[in-house]
Amino acid sequence: MKNLLWLTPVVVATALVLPGCDKNRDEQTASSPSSSSAPANAPSTPLSDADLEKMIQAKLASDDSLKQAKLSVSADVKGNKATLSGTVVSQDMRAKAVDLAKSAQPGITIEDKIDVKPSV
Repeated sequence: MKNLLWLTPVVVATALVLPGCDKNRDEQTASSPSSSSAPANAPSTPLSDADLEKMIQAKLASDDSLKQAKLSVSADVKGNKATLSGTVVSQDMRAKAVDLAKSAQPGITIEDKIDVKPSV
């Protein structure tokens, strides 16, 4: 019995110290981007329809041929969708516009209302 008496303070001290160590691990895990429910590239403030339209317009403007096409963009952030409209001279340009628009926001749905009218 006397041999076990020294074990009580060791068990109590261990019980008090170990939860503190676990708390630090939980704080590090909570602050890591992979553990949050939001995507790692999510903005800290909510995106507006105008912001999404600007992002898509910037992607379209990065291509000289699409920049000249002057396509219109209408965005709906809540629905995670956007509509492209206007006129381009080829199916390739149409497809490029849709692909660039999709690259502006992960998972976005693009409604394609672009007309193809070859230049004369």
